[in-house]
Amino acid sequence: MYELIQHLIAFKYACKINHWSTNQYSKHLLFDRLSEDIDTWVDAIAETYFMASDNKSVFNPNILNERFVNRDLIKSSEKIISLLEKLQNDDDTNEGINSLLSAIEEGFLNKLALAKLS
Repeated sequence: MYELIQHLIAFKYACKINHWSTNQYSKHLLFDRLSEDIDTWVDAIAETYFMASDNKSVFNPNILNERFVNRDLIKSSEKIISLLEKLQNDDDTNEGINSLLSAIEEGFLNKLALAKLS
């Protein structure tokens, strides 16, 4: 689950790098749109999974894993979707977490479609 948080943060960071690097206003707006909801999802995972189980020690200043920052947002979206599917099939996650992961996956399927426009 921590790796998912890292991938989500890296995705938002990559969106911002692309956002700041483009000269096209339409892409500028697209990259902003792609970064929407990430903070909400990261917060929901952190609170629902880690804080609820009193496992706050995992959070440290190095949460952004630079290896996960990929400016190819299509590949990054596909990686996150794959990770979400793997976590949902894990017997250790409860129904509430699976519901959250499913909602994030649905959001990322939409982000994947948008990323293909860039």
